[in-house]
Amino acid sequence: MAHLKALLRDLDGRIARLLPRQITEEGDGRFGGFWTEEFHVEPRQSGFYLGDMVAAYVTKASRWYLNETLKAAIARDLVYMERHQRPDGCFDLSPCNFASPPDTAFMVNAMLNGWWLLEKCEAEGLEEIRSAMYALIDSASRGIAAGGFHTPNHRWAIAACLKSCEKITGNRELGLRADQYLREGLDINADGEFAERSAGNYNQVNDDQMIRLYLATGDKAFLEAAARNLEMMYCYFDPDHSVFTNNSTRQDMGKKVYADTYYILYLLTGYLLGREDLGRMAGFIWQDCERRGAIPPGVEWVLLFPEMDGYGEKEGYAPPIDRIDRLFEDSCIARIRQGSWSCSLLKGKANCLYFQHGAFSLYMTVYSNLCDRRNFLADTLEKTETGYVMKAHAAGWYYLPFPEKPATSDWWAMDNPHTRPKTEGLPLDTALEIVKQADGVDLYIRTSGIDQLPFRCEFSFLPGGYVRTEHFIQRTKAGESINVLSGTVEAAGPGGETIVLESAFGAHDVRDRMGGAYPLSEHHYTVFFTAYTPVNQKISIRAARLDRHP
Repeated sequence: MAHLKALLRDLDGRIARLLPRQITEEGDGRFGGFWTEEFHVEPRQSGFYLGDMVAAYVTKASRWYLNETLKAAIARDLVYMERHQRPDGCFDLSPCNFASPPDTAFMVNAMLNGWWLLEKCEAEGLEEIRSAMYALIDSASRGIAAGGFHTPNHRWAIAACLKSCEKITGNRELGLRADQYLREGLDINADGEFAERSAGNYNQVNDDQMIRLYLATGDKAFLEAAARNLEMMYCYFDPDHSVFTNNSTRQDMGKKVYADTYYILYLLTGYLLGREDLGRMAGFIWQDCERRGAIPPGVEWVLLFPEMDGYGEKEGYAPPIDRIDRLFEDSCIARIRQGSWSCSLLKGKANCLYFQHGAFSLYMTVYSNLCDRRNFLADTLEKTETGYVMKAHAAGWYYLPFPEKPATSDWWAMDNPHTRPKTEGLPLDTALEIVKQADGVDLYIRTSGIDQLPFRCEFSFLPGGYVRTEHFIQRTKAGESINVLSGTVEAAGPGGETIVLESAFGAHDVRDRMGGAYPLSEHHYTVFFTAYTPVNQKISIRAARLDRHP
């Protein structure tokens, strides 16, 4: 069950597709760089490509081994990088960060895998590449050490880079600078979650840096931190093996992401810690990639540790991802998984509930506009004996006159939010109780306080299938919606997976959406259940397959 041959074929193919994109006209100011699909040449990306090209060039099993065409491309890339390196040693991430130490650290880290493979290669004629790469690593690492960062994960990329570069260059100042970052302590909590709570992207970014820190320092605490996060990630796999991202605090929020980039992290961490269970998870992700026609990244690591290839893999392995019931208090999320379906509950979010059957999903919002509170936003999320409960309190309010004449008549200059007195209006208390069942959940919705408030549950489904009730059937198109008055709603996705909502209710067709409300999705088909407060309703959400088709 070794994967190196397939990984190497993929690398060879990527190099073949990359080379035609290189600018080879010597009079062009971007000579040696690579065109992107946006007709742009990205400085930082040149370092990532350099690592890939060098890895292929020095690998005997690669079709590009000691290839003169590739050698010339590497030389041109190094020329581009020398000309586009900022005076401080750093490179640009041109959409947002210029002369950027953290982005340069990510770039150098990617180059280092190629560097280490270059160092292992015993072929002759490599000194020119080796000398140029060394100069680049030395100058870039000095710029990284002199600069700063933006986000939590940047610290670990910088520290890992500087510790690795210290070993290469012997520059002790790099390691001392890395120690300043590391003494802040790792931002990983007892659940194994990093501060940015980004299952689709930054968890794997952090895990990569933890592995690099271990390799540079020998301190297993970094490797064990990666293992804790990878164990936590078991809870974030949805039934189609995608990763739940709707609670992320970063740019992967809401995106459809699979675990491809985690393959090499499970494999490396398992191999380095001697944990075959993590290696088996890597094998599971590999098989899922094969199912989707994808090849996961990480060939350079397997080339560096060829004995790691296939470590721990076991045919027919079923990872512990399909029986999950866990509350992450710090991350304000609860995750339930029962085989083919999953349910996610989000505290403090208008999109407070997600339910997925196979690859077909819905999310629910509650519109209950009271003064400036547009949606149900859970103040609490607690585990119960039968499931979970979320509660929210809202209340109307009205400004009162200042007790004394204000210093100005300019409304916008008055300190209204902080010093103008208010009177509190009628309250609305809402509780959503979620009770687990074998094939889904029961949702109990109860309100107290204000009466006659128009209340609306919005269930937004992925389009491309159909919705059926006792009285109609309709193909689901993005941006469309329907208000169901009673009965059962069966919603099916393109693949046939079906989610059933039982006990629909309807009392009005008020569709107002005041400013600041969670938007009605243009990418989903939405079903409305409506009522007036006080509300006391039960909705059953079930994963099922229809026994007949339209």
